[in-house]
Amino acid sequence: AVGDKLKVGAEMVTPEMQGAFTGGISAPMLQSIGVEWALAGHSERRTINEESDEYINAQCLKLIEQGMSVILCIGETLEEFEKDLVGAVCETQLKKGLAGISAEEM
Repeated sequence: AVGDKLKVGAEMVTPEMQGAFTGGISAPMLQSIGVEWALAGHSERRTINEESDEYINAQCLKLIEQGMSVILCIGETLEEFEKDLVGAVCETQLKKGLAGISAEEM
């Protein structure tokens, strides 16, 4: 963060706290450089990296546990859009992404 004018976020975080996760970065590592929030569930990571709803939920839980903020991304693929599955897909991703997170933590 730079004063109160500019906040820095991250596009990705691993739910693991330590270990060899090439290309991954943990919440404490992000915090050490002033990052206050991170994305979880970005569409490209869901499709290209095959990140599951459960993995994304673990990211959300870890960020909250570490006192950070989360931007949970949800959304359908083109194929799901064309099959008129937008509502069902987004509802599932939202429910699974927020599993175990209380209203007070949001």
